[in-house]
Amino acid sequence: MGIVMDFQERQRHKQLDFERRALQDLSFEKIEKAIHRSFDLFIPAIPSGGGIALEMCAEYALEAFLLGSSMSRFGFYGENRETAYERCEASFARLLDDFCDFWQFWMPEDTRLSDLRQSCERYLREWWTDGFETSLKRWKLKLR
Repeated sequence: MGIVMDFQERQRHKQLDFERRALQDLSFEKIEKAIHRSFDLFIPAIPSGGGIALEMCAEYALEAFLLGSSMSRFGFYGENRETAYERCEASFARLLDDFCDFWQFWMPEDTRLSDLRQSCERYLREWWTDGFETSLKRWKLKLR
């Protein structure tokens, strides 16, 4: 007799295992360097000294990394990176909008929002690409 298991529960377990394996190659120091490289101009505008900004940037970096990781399967089966990106473009756009909304909440009125949006998009796209490439290597080495 086998154990009766709900398919949704099994899918959730598989998703958690995948995310855990994908995040093994990621270090917080790498995320912190990327945050400072992308947002050092905007962090001083946040009244709490940037602690909130660092946490939120790290959170969104993880989300973008995992989104890219989940698309690496298509890269393994022959799709190029841009085609795989188009598959998750709607999810990425929602993630980007949320991230930009977070920054716009803290920014003064005179801040150029186009520069802020470009920084956010560049930052998230960098992490999406990193997640895609890292997990693609794992797929090719059969470490999935």
